[in-house]
Amino acid sequence: MKRIRSALQSILSQEKYTPLAFLVIAFIGFGLLVNRLGFYQDDWPYIFYAFNKGIPSLTLELYYDSRPNAAWLYIVMFNLLGFKPIAWHLAAVIFRWLTGTLLWYLFRRIWPSHTRQVTFATYLFIVHPFFLIQPYAVNSILYWAGFLFFSASLLIMARNATESKHRIPLTMLAVLLEAVHLFTSEYFVGMVIVRPLILYWILNSRELPTRQRITTVVKQWIPYLAALAAYVIWRMFLYVPPPIGDRNAPEVLFALFSKPLQTITYLIRIALQDSVIITFTSWYRTLVPELFAFSSIFSWFVILVSIFAFAAVFIHLKQIAEKEERGNWFAQPLTLGLLLLLLGMAPIWIIGQDIVTHKNQFAGTRFGIGSTLGAALIFAVLINSLIDGRKKIAVVSACIALAISMHLTNEKDFAYSWEKQERFAQQLLWRAPKIEAGTALVTDEEILGYMGSYSVSYSIITTYQPGDIQTPPYWYFPFYYTNPNVQDFLAGIPLEDSKLTMEFKGNSDKMILFTFNPEMQRCLWVLRPEDTNLRLVSTDMRQLSAGSDVELIQQGEKNLPEQIYGKQNTETWCYFFEKADLARQYEDWDEVVNLWERSQAIGEQADNGFEIIPFIEGYGHLGDWERVKTLTKSAKRITAGLEPSLCSTLDRLANDTTTSQERDDTLLKLKDDLNCSNYQ
Repeated sequence: MKRIRSALQSILSQEKYTPLAFLVIAFIGFGLLVNRLGFYQDDWPYIFYAFNKGIPSLTLELYYDSRPNAAWLYIVMFNLLGFKPIAWHLAAVIFRWLTGTLLWYLFRRIWPSHTRQVTFATYLFIVHPFFLIQPYAVNSILYWAGFLFFSASLLIMARNATESKHRIPLTMLAVLLEAVHLFTSEYFVGMVIVRPLILYWILNSRELPTRQRITTVVKQWIPYLAALAAYVIWRMFLYVPPPIGDRNAPEVLFALFSKPLQTITYLIRIALQDSVIITFTSWYRTLVPELFAFSSIFSWFVILVSIFAFAAVFIHLKQIAEKEERGNWFAQPLTLGLLLLLLGMAPIWIIGQDIVTHKNQFAGTRFGIGSTLGAALIFAVLINSLIDGRKKIAVVSACIALAISMHLTNEKDFAYSWEKQERFAQQLLWRAPKIEAGTALVTDEEILGYMGSYSVSYSIITTYQPGDIQTPPYWYFPFYYTNPNVQDFLAGIPLEDSKLTMEFKGNSDKMILFTFNPEMQRCLWVLRPEDTNLRLVSTDMRQLSAGSDVELIQQGEKNLPEQIYGKQNTETWCYFFEKADLARQYEDWDEVVNLWERSQAIGEQADNGFEIIPFIEGYGHLGDWERVKTLTKSAKRITAGLEPSLCSTLDRLANDTTTSQERDDTLLKLKDDLNCSNYQ
């Protein structure tokens, strides 16, 4: 153990290995669960267009998304990474790490005598707890690519300020990177204003007279200012918005001229609130009390990983702390931190958005990704100034460990969301291999975490692989988000929604109702008019089932796209249930019984009695009344409150099967056992 520690100290004491230490921490925070993560919310439009309509169609998608110049980035990335989620998640981690590493090199040039402090800030930035949508891997590539180009441009500019070799070609590269990040991702347009300040500080080492230094700063800044001016001119005067409108129109910027006092007051208020949220409140999230209940293997895993991260960061910073440092590290980093904090949010403020009032506090963290750099600098300055000696190293290490524990806990929730998405897509295809165009797919409330109705719609359409469509064949609607009046819904109301170029126009009289609760050990249930007495769902769902038209479902074979979901597993109970439910719909009773026997042969069992009902009907139609009796009793035993549904099943068998004494005796005895007279 001592040898390992000695070797680790030897490696970490060498400055050239610091980027490797950053990579380790970035991977611990965001890479350990990548094999369990998938696609979420804003990822799905990219996946839908690239997969169904072809990668070049991303040009159209991003035009409608008001980011036409980002198409090149996604066309390149999809050609490189394809549709495997793990590739996108690893790429997002690498982009995050590279951004942090380049910023560390930049800070080393600005404050060469303060290696320890800039390492504080870089660690805090890499795992900063504010930005919560790292698992939106496809979507977050846009943010991290812009941040990476911005950081690379700043670093090259800082290098050129003091070194003349290859200055002209490197300046051209830095200006190009500036233009690329400005035109690709608007999130960092405000932060470029810190360039002259960084140049001024770096030139301070050359001991130039103040006037000459200012002149040099202006000369070196002009090419970057020209790139910024080109972007502003394009965005304000040349940009042609899509037909659905410009969702990033600078409303507040225009309001400064029409209502200056009111607008300035608004900006001051949201600047204070958003700044406090990013800099301080976000760290409150890192305190995850449920971890210390020690109630699961995952909790122990997170605790052990966090302890390792604490030890690694502490050892690394301790080695750096032994170096001699000169000067006071306070005014400059605090100034830069405050500027980056505010300027990082300026682009969203001028379009009328903010963090504090955003309706989705989770997704809204994308608005502050640039500001996390300023927040990390401010936090590092405060720790360095207010805490003495090795205690500050311990505090920074503890902050890193806590942030990692929060990110891992967050990623665990995302991992379960992806697992649930995979189950949903697979079970939907088993139960409904083909669905008539124009069908609304309805649940009572949203069923998939970290998604949203349009994201679920795009994922469902992609699952069915319809190809290059112009109109979506179906769309997903949570009932409570449409019209919470059941009777109106059953009578027929328009169900319309749109996202980007896809516009769905349907009606509630052409809908399929389903429920999906794997948390309750249930498969996907497509409800039918016969389920109006099903006690296992809400009252609204029971009533709505009267309008669920399962005839919109057609038979066929459809497989999940393996590029996205991987290989399917058909040796599960839900496979046999969904296929049996489809066979019941088409009265293929031999297939229903065959599916039951196959499930029993491999030991698959139902966790909910409702899922046995298709098999009860199958055996009833084939005249095996002993098996009907056995399965009915089993369903009742497994699930309480199923009696009304079982009684309805027995009534259907009485009406639809051939009369026999055995049938009548069996049904009569079962109805007595179930007290069916109470549910008539």
